[in-house]
Amino acid sequence: MVEKYPEYVSQRLTQARALLQEDDYGHMDAAALCFEVLARFPELKEAAELVLEAFSDPWLIRDNRKAIGRHVDEWDDRPWQQRRRLALSFRYTSRWEGRYRQYDESVDSDDVIPEDVREMLEEGRGQLLQDYLLGQARGSEMAWPIFLEAFKRTAKAEVAMLWVGHLYADQGYFAESVDVLEMLLAQFPQSADGRRLWAEVRWWRDHQDRIPWIPPRASSHGRRYRQMMAQIDPEFAADPDRYDAPFEHIPPNLEKLPDDFKLPSPVQEELIARVNEVLAVLPEDDGWDTAVDWSYLDKLESGDIDTSQFPEWAQYLLLEIDDPQQELFLKQYLLSYLSNPPLFDDGDEDDDERFAD
Repeated sequence: MVEKYPEYVSQRLTQARALLQEDDYGHMDAAALCFEVLARFPELKEAAELVLEAFSDPWLIRDNRKAIGRHVDEWDDRPWQQRRRLALSFRYTSRWEGRYRQYDESVDSDDVIPEDVREMLEEGRGQLLQDYLLGQARGSEMAWPIFLEAFKRTAKAEVAMLWVGHLYADQGYFAESVDVLEMLLAQFPQSADGRRLWAEVRWWRDHQDRIPWIPPRASSHGRRYRQMMAQIDPEFAADPDRYDAPFEHIPPNLEKLPDDFKLPSPVQEELIARVNEVLAVLPEDDGWDTAVDWSYLDKLESGDIDTSQFPEWAQYLLLEIDDPQQELFLKQYLLSYLSNPPLFDDGDEDDDERFAD
C-alpha cells in the first residue's frame, strides 16, 4: 500500500508501470524509478516487486541471456561464474547516474579515485579481479582489508567508499557492496549517490536468486562444466585435471601498500575446505517459478536430448548437419533458444515460426 507514503512515490510507481506498458524499451528505466523510491523507502515491497516485473520482460530475458552467453556459458556451473553472470546483469541494467561520473574521462581523477590512496585501491581491485575472473577466492579475501585500510588513510573517505561500493557491485559482490555503502551512509548520510546506489545494490543482494535470465544456483559446483567440456573439447577430455586446475593466487604487491600496514593472515585451508563441503550439499535454488525452462541444462549434461520434441523447422536444420560436433553445438543452441519464454500472446504469430523464417 503506497497511500501512507508521499504523493511522489505513487507518481513514480505509476510512471514505472506506464513504461512497462509501452512498446519502447523502457523496462530498465522503469526499474530505475523504483530504485529512486527504494532509496528513500527501502521497506516498500511494492517497488521491489515492480523491479522484478520489469526484469521479467521476455525480450529483455532473451537479450540478456544472449549478451551474458558471450562471456559465460549457461552450463558453466562453477560458483564464481554465477557471480560473473550477476555482475554482467547488474552492469547491463543499472541506470545509476553516478557510474557515468565515475568513468567520465572529463571528470578529475581525484573525484573518482582519491590520489592519496590510489595505489591501495588499485591493488585491492587487482586482488578482487583474481576471484571475479579466475575464481581464486584468496583474491577477494585479500581485497577486503586493503579497502578498509584505505578508507582510514584517505582524506576523501566518501569518494573512496563510493568507488569501492560500486566496484564490488560491478563485480557481483552485492553483500560486500552493501556493507561498504552502509559504512558510507553512516558517515555521510547526505550522500545522494551513495544512497541511490545502496538501494539498487541492496535489491540485487536480496533478489539475486530470482533474476529470470540467470540459471538457478547449482549444487553441482563444476560437475556440469566438466561434463560439457569433455563432450566438446577432446584435449580437455584427455586430461581434465590439467585444464581444470585452480589458478594460483598472486599475492598483493607490498610496494603498493603502506610500510606500516600488515595484511591479515589468510584463512586456513582447512576452514575453506569445510565451508566448500557445506556449500556442495546445499540444494539447488528452485524455490521460484522461472520464465525460462532451465531443465534443458540437465538434458545437456546427461545427453538425453529428444530431437523429436523440437519444432519441425529445427528438426530440418539438424538433418542438414553431417559433422557430429556441429550437430552437438546446434542441439545445444536449439535447447537454449527453445527454453525461452514466448514473446507473443497465443493469438499472435508464433515466435518459433518467426525464427524459422
